[in-house]
Amino acid sequence: MRHKQLSESTGVLAGLASAIAVIIGYLAARATPKGLAKLSMAMHLTRPPFIVRIAPVLTGIAVALATVASLYRFYIWWVERRAPSDDTLNENQHGS
Repeated sequence: MRHKQLSESTGVLAGLASAIAVIIGYLAARATPKGLAKLSMAMHLTRPPFIVRIAPVLTGIAVALATVASLYRFYIWWVERRAPSDDTLNENQHGS
């Protein structure tokens, strides 16, 4: 039962990380320079805003967390599917 609670918790954290990554991506898109400022940034005369530089890192963390949560949830599903249920155990005890 503890594994199931942990599985649900990691799913919630993965969803939160994904939502934060989307917000950061939106803010980075809004903060990206336009026009001549974009040209000077492309020519490496100016540095991109901090949020633009960190957005790919945060997105990568969110994807990694979602992947781990999905794999863990799949593992819990696999273990529960293969484990005999309480009903099956009771039937085997009374039927023998």
